[in-house]
Amino acid sequence: MKQLDMTIGDEKALLLKLALPIIASNFIQTAFGMINMVWIGRLGSDAVSAIGTASFFLNLAMALSTLVVIGTGIRIAQSLGSGQKEAAARYLKNSLFLSFLLSVLFVAIMALFSESFIRFFDLNQSSIERMAVDYLLYSLIGIPFLFLSSTLTAVLTSYGNTKLTFQANAIGLITNILLDPLLIFGLGPLPEMGIIGAAWATILARLLTLLIMLYFGRTYITESLKQPLSLKQMLETSKMSLPVTLQRIIFILISIYMAKIIVQFGTEAIAVQKIGVQIESISYMTIGGLQGAIAAFVGQNYGAKRMDRVQSGFQSALKLVAIFGSVISVVFILFPKQLFGLFIDETAVIDMGVGYMQTLGFSQLFMCMELLAVGAFNGIGRTYAPPVVSIIFSAARIPLALILSRFIGLEGIWLSISITSVIKGLLLTGWFHIIARKLSHVQKSIPSN
Repeated sequence: MKQLDMTIGDEKALLLKLALPIIASNFIQTAFGMINMVWIGRLGSDAVSAIGTASFFLNLAMALSTLVVIGTGIRIAQSLGSGQKEAAARYLKNSLFLSFLLSVLFVAIMALFSESFIRFFDLNQSSIERMAVDYLLYSLIGIPFLFLSSTLTAVLTSYGNTKLTFQANAIGLITNILLDPLLIFGLGPLPEMGIIGAAWATILARLLTLLIMLYFGRTYITESLKQPLSLKQMLETSKMSLPVTLQRIIFILISIYMAKIIVQFGTEAIAVQKIGVQIESISYMTIGGLQGAIAAFVGQNYGAKRMDRVQSGFQSALKLVAIFGSVISVVFILFPKQLFGLFIDETAVIDMGVGYMQTLGFSQLFMCMELLAVGAFNGIGRTYAPPVVSIIFSAARIPLALILSRFIGLEGIWLSISITSVIKGLLLTGWFHIIARKLSHVQKSIPSN
C-alpha cells in the first residue's frame, strides 16, 4: 500500500479522493446507530429512551478515544509530510497500545458505576432505567473494538489509505443489518433479546470491522511492531489531543445536563432527542469525513511548509461544506415528519420531533463549518483553538435552554442548541482564516535555503 502524497497535485481532486471514502465510511458508522434505531423504534418510545440515556456514556467513550486518535493522526501525517516514515511507524505502535489501555480502564469504571450513572437522569421509571443499564453494560464489551478501529481509521487516513477503512466498515454494516432483526426479535432457535440484541449486533459488527482493518493493514502494523514502546510519545500525542478530548468530554457532560432539563417534558422528549440526534448524525458524520480529509491534507502540507496549499485546500473544502450544509438544512426544515416517521410510529413523539428537526435545520450549515474548521486547526497542530470556542458556547446552552424553555417550552431547548451552533461555526471559520494568513506571511518572510 502506497502513501498518498498530498503536497502535490490539484487540491480539489486530492480532497475529494481522500474525503469520499472517509465520508462513505463515516456514513456506514452512522448507519450502525440508525439501523439499531429503526428496529428499536418498533419496541416503542420506552426502549428508545433507554438507549438514548445509555448512549450518552457510549458517546463519552468515543470522546475519550480522541485522546489517542487526534494526536496520532496529526503526528503521523506531519511525519509522512516531512519524509520521516520511521517516526510515523513509532507513533502507530504507541497509539494502538495506549488506545487499548484506555478502553479497558473506561470499561472497568463504567461497569462499576453503571446504575449510579443512569439514575442521575431521574427518569422516574424503573423499567426504562433497567433497560438503560442493561444496554450500557452489554455495549461496554465492544468499547475496545471501538477504540482500536477509531485509532486505525485515523492512522490509515494519515497514510492516505481510506479505501481500506471504507471496505471494512461496509462489511461491518452489512453484518449489522443482518444481525439486528435476528437478535432483537429472534428467529428459530435464536431467542428474542430486545435492546440487548441490538447491543450484540453492534458489538459483533465492530469486531469484524476491526479484524478486517488489522488484517489488511498489517503492512503498516507489522512495520510498527519493530519500533519500541515510548511513554514520551504516548504523552506527546495525548498532550496534543487533550484540548480536543476535553472539549468533547465537556460537550457530552453538558449534553447530559441538557438531557436532565429535557426529561422534565417527559421521557418521550428524550426519545425525540435520541432519534433527532441520530438523524442529524447524517450531517455531522458526513462532514466529519471531510474534516478527516482536511486534517490529513493540512497536516502533510503544513509539515512540507506549503501554507499556500493549506489555504487553497481549506477554501475548496469550505465550498463543499456550504453546498452540503444548505441541502441538509432544506431537507430538515421541509420534511421533518417524514424523517421521524422512519424511526417510530408514535404520533406524540413524531409531533415533538417536527420542532426539533425544523429548529436544528437552520443551524446545519454553521455546524458543518465548525467541524471543517476543527479539522483544519488539527492539521496545523493548533488543537487548543476549537475547544476554547466550543466549551464557552456549548456551556451557554444550559442557561439559554433554562430561560427559553420557560417561554416556549421544549422548542426553547432546541433553539438554544441551534443559536450556539451558528455562533461557533462563524467564529471558528473566521479564526482559522486569520491564523492561516499569519502563518503564510511568516513563511514568506523566511528566506529559502
